[in-house]
Amino acid sequence: MARQYFNSSIADAMIVESSVTPTTVETSIFTPFTLCNTSFPIGFGQAAPFAGQIYRFTAAGIITTPATGTLIVKPYYGPGASTTSFTGAVSLGASAAQTVTASLSSQPWRLDGELVFRTISSAASGSTCWCQGSFESQGTLATAGGGWGIVFGSTAAVSVDTTGTVSNAFGCLTFSVTFSVTGGTIKTEYTSMQSLN
Repeated sequence: MARQYFNSSIADAMIVESSVTPTTVETSIFTPFTLCNTSFPIGFGQAAPFAGQIYRFTAAGIITTPATGTLIVKPYYGPGASTTSFTGAVSLGASAAQTVTASLSSQPWRLDGELVFRTISSAASGSTCWCQGSFESQGTLATAGGGWGIVFGSTAAVSVDTTGTVSNAFGCLTFSVTFSVTGGTIKTEYTSMQSLN
């Protein structure tokens, strides 16, 4: 008989808008940046994930883009040190610099994916995980091939801390955005985080 799984939300949906205008500096999608701890929490220490555990994450909102330029989306394990400093946090694999649809004004965006734990260790930064996901928004209307999607994620297993001992490097999943030119704004309207097993 197949194993029975029960999906469970591990956090209430974020329902208060978080708006950032990052200029050309790598910036958290959350204001304050510590909002990631309640939006995308991941247990540590005695509450650490188990090997094979899968988390499903989603965020969505409204985006305004510059007239030109690119966007990089990067997931991190851990909140980092501030809204624009990810010291301590572990990169789970940035996207390529994708050309944005120019001059979008208050259009929907969506980010989703999975975080899978491969091994769990009692040693600091001894656990490993894999993250994969995508960011999408409106492409150029009535233009073949004009869709706009950005894939991000791991290209190898990433070592992370599930013990709770490495500063700024445990307890949540977070995301940053980096525009190549000024004029972009990202508003996060809601989030969802589930454990799939």
